[in-house]
Amino acid sequence: MRLKQVSLVAALSVVVGLTTATVGAVGPVAFADDVATLPLSGYAHLAVDRAHQHVFISQGAGSTGILVTDLSGTPVTTLAGEQGATGLALSPDGGTLYAALSDGDAIVAIDTATLAETARWSTGAGSSPVSVAVAGGRVWYGYSAAGKGGIGSIDPSAPAPAATPQPSLSQWTTAPLLATGGDVLAAEEPQGNLSHVATFGVASGTASVKADTLVYGGTATGLAVTGDGSRLLLAAPEQLALRAYRSADLAAADPAAYFTGGSGSAPGSVAVDTDGTVAVAGASGVYLYAGTNNLAENHLTLPSGDVAPDGLEWGADGTTLYAVTRDYTGAYSLNVLDAPKLADTELAFRPPQYAVPTERYTVGGSLSTRGFLPAGAALKVSRDGTALPDVTLGADGTFSFTDVRQDEGAYTYQVAYPGDATHRPATASLTVPVAKLPTDVVGTDITSANPGSVVFTGHLSAQLGLGTFPQGTTVQVARRDEATQQTVPLGSVPVDPATLRFTVTDAPGAAGTFTYILTYAGDTTHQPAESGMSFVVAPYAPALTLSAPTSATRGAALSFGGKLGDGPYAAGRTVTVSRRDAAHPTPVTWTAPVAADGTITVKDTPDTGGANTYTVTFPGDATHKAATAVATVQVSRAATALTVTSSAPAYAYGVTATVTAHLGTTYNGRTVSIHATPYGGTKTLVTTGTVDANGNLKATYKVTRNTTFTASFAGDHRYAPATATRTVNGYVKVATALSGFYTSATYSGISYRVFHKTVKPTVTATVTPNKAGQCERFQAQQYYSGAWHTLTTSGCYALSSTSSAKAQLSLTNALNQKFRVRSEYERSTKDLSNVSTWGGWLYFVVRT
Repeated sequence: MRLKQVSLVAALSVVVGLTTATVGAVGPVAFADDVATLPLSGYAHLAVDRAHQHVFISQGAGSTGILVTDLSGTPVTTLAGEQGATGLALSPDGGTLYAALSDGDAIVAIDTATLAETARWSTGAGSSPVSVAVAGGRVWYGYSAAGKGGIGSIDPSAPAPAATPQPSLSQWTTAPLLATGGDVLAAEEPQGNLSHVATFGVASGTASVKADTLVYGGTATGLAVTGDGSRLLLAAPEQLALRAYRSADLAAADPAAYFTGGSGSAPGSVAVDTDGTVAVAGASGVYLYAGTNNLAENHLTLPSGDVAPDGLEWGADGTTLYAVTRDYTGAYSLNVLDAPKLADTELAFRPPQYAVPTERYTVGGSLSTRGFLPAGAALKVSRDGTALPDVTLGADGTFSFTDVRQDEGAYTYQVAYPGDATHRPATASLTVPVAKLPTDVVGTDITSANPGSVVFTGHLSAQLGLGTFPQGTTVQVARRDEATQQTVPLGSVPVDPATLRFTVTDAPGAAGTFTYILTYAGDTTHQPAESGMSFVVAPYAPALTLSAPTSATRGAALSFGGKLGDGPYAAGRTVTVSRRDAAHPTPVTWTAPVAADGTITVKDTPDTGGANTYTVTFPGDATHKAATAVATVQVSRAATALTVTSSAPAYAYGVTATVTAHLGTTYNGRTVSIHATPYGGTKTLVTTGTVDANGNLKATYKVTRNTTFTASFAGDHRYAPATATRTVNGYVKVATALSGFYTSATYSGISYRVFHKTVKPTVTATVTPNKAGQCERFQAQQYYSGAWHTLTTSGCYALSSTSSAKAQLSLTNALNQKFRVRSEYERSTKDLSNVSTWGGWLYFVVRT
């Protein structure tokens, strides 16, 4: 096969470290081996006579001859007088070409050796036969008659052959398209989006119906029956795929479809070779299928144009496929493909993850094909033209080999597959740059950074974490003082081969900004690397602690210690000590020495009692920051007497109490404050002032509930604070009223209410403040024998929401008698704000 191959080179850049791999693959694309332009005004059908090296091409209605070319498509002659030649078919022995003349109303026989017409059989005026097929010893044709379609036949071996209609072979609306295979005749005509299809058995020379129905189709332009007559293949551009049916019943075959490229692929041509290979053409090119395998083995694209409807034909050699194509200008070409059944193959490389000098690396790849993978095939491998050992293709279509290079450089590998009886050859190339891996050396985590100790960790790595570092790898370290630009070498530190981490330890002895320069010298597989890690070494921030006591005696010597951390300290270092107390709002200050280990001793004799606050401050030095600590010592003070009294232990509701606070001996403070805290209320300042010459401070306060009075002395320089309390009770206000009397009278200076004996007086008690729900009792007394005598004391009346209660008095046998009545508020055990309180007496007499 003289295959015209075009290299498809794809560049793939893979960055692994600094390694760039370029992959090239060569796989054949199936073009025609011979392409010849055809002098056609139209196209109808194609027949190939390899025995006589001829191709016959009909041009359909309106034409006058059949074009004859050689097997490469070069015109030989035109058979004139063949009006409207459309359908073509060769006799089984290849000696006769039969043609349906749609404009000549005839079927003709042409000797393929002499190219002379040997017979012409009329099919009737206006019959316009369009298709012809040979099977069962007869020539079958599809024609039109009286506006209908029909099938007729001719027995060329009869003494007087004649074209004879076969009215029993179904009813057709148009001349049907015919095809034969084995001893089966198939006919098709369009029915909208479907096709009317029938199959007939013709082994005996007489057609018998096998199946007759509608199937998926439309306007079919390609119809074929497999060589064994078992399957019918229908190519209709309205469909997405070539449809296959069983000829016995026209049910969907297995497989039922051969796809030709998806939506818009418009399958319009089909040809079945003697070995069962199916070629189907549409808008996406030609697809080849191995019989009942509906996985396309090849996809052929023909640059000469799209395959014309019914434009495919296999040659009798079992290998060559002929295709008539039409380009966008309307020009026709004959395409000859010598070996289209060979499956395309393509090799692809998979570059190594990385390739460095002295280390073995692996190159992989794969071979892909539309057919079965040639597992076990030997692939030829070379590097820069030098042969390497062959590699074997795996069952999954992959291959791999290893190599090692001592030097950096770009090395080109080529893999070649020679092809076999069913696969085309292919080659691929890959350029592998072999280079040392870029490395990084960086400082990472800082553990400490002070003048006496700088500790940080670092990490050595190859790009993308590739490659390994040998045991004993080290990193050189140097320290540069950014203030002086002086660099001090610090030696090397080991790199842990497992974690690739290292630790740098240093003591710069001063604060400042330093850059630590990290240098890796590289090795046979890694490039050198250098980086710097800059950071500020700050002065120590020493902790200053004081061990002062919580209390001390006024006027006595006091000594306590302290300690500055992060020593040692140079001789002559001091701290400033200040003391603030009640007598010294402006602190008293002095200095104390700092020992080499940071120890401090504070000495003092406090003369003011109360809180003495000591503040110790270290001002800092070249390697230490300033530090401050505070300690408070409570210095003792003498006690003084403080009392508080009231003018009475209990007070009627709203009565003003007089409270007196008395302060004993003090030093320089004579101020006392008096607060009142009514039960359940807030503590309120009543007065603040200086006590009089007797040590007293008086205040008044209106009592409405139980109240606690608190006197307080804030203390002075030598006497401690003091407090004293006094609690007084507060009565409620009980208002009692009588109703139902008709007049009043006075006896012994007391006013009496006068009631009729028939009236039941009502006594009402109202309590202030509101004590709703609590208890109120009533008591009645009678005057006789010169004294008042209790008649009754009621049970508990619950005070209403308005804090009032009512009771009625019965006046039976009370005529001309004197009485009095009162009520008592009885405190609830849950209410401690006031104490129980009796109201005043109300007096009354009874008259007729």
